[in-house]
Amino acid sequence: MRRIIAFMVFLCLFCSSVRPASGAMESATDAARRGADQILALLQDPAFHNPATKEAQRKKIENAMLGLFDFDEFSSRTVGPNWRNFTPDQKKRFQEVFTTLLRNTYIDTLDSYSGEKVEFTGEISGNNGTRSEVRMNFLGKDAVHPVAFRMLVKNGRWVVYDVLIEGISMIKNYRDQFRDLLAKGNPDELISRISAKAEEVKNQPKQK
Repeated sequence: MRRIIAFMVFLCLFCSSVRPASGAMESATDAARRGADQILALLQDPAFHNPATKEAQRKKIENAMLGLFDFDEFSSRTVGPNWRNFTPDQKKRFQEVFTTLLRNTYIDTLDSYSGEKVEFTGEISGNNGTRSEVRMNFLGKDAVHPVAFRMLVKNGRWVVYDVLIEGISMIKNYRDQFRDLLAKGNPDELISRISAKAEEVKNQPKQK
């Protein structure tokens, strides 16, 4: 399951970074499909599996996705109503440490990618076509896992603001954790906890 989550998290980051070449608006499904095709191509590139070029290729994937993802939207929705209590500096620091936590948590699991595919199954639109839920199946070797991207239009492009893995919302999962921490502390304490967790994950033995 962790490998599935890792793949879908990085897929969602990459989908939100890709614009149509013409600049024209496209459907949420088209944006997600194009992102899926491009990240699969990066993972299947021999450079990703060559020890001599692996680190450079992983950095390329990481920068392409994390550098262009709209973490303002993602962070505010993850924290929820408490976001209004954060100062601009706290919001900036939260985004930085949360990005680091996600990167450290999921980047190494991409090494276990072994040819899994994505099958798009439908799209539900709302809010006058500015929000959409794109549904798909993650086709593993032994099982099919339903996945959905919740997307919205921002600055003329589709961005992913939540990922559902077998019905479990990534944002809700983090929001529940952060709400409990904020009920007992303050934004600075939450930021410190996330930073410490990111460092802990970074220092864990890498998965084989």
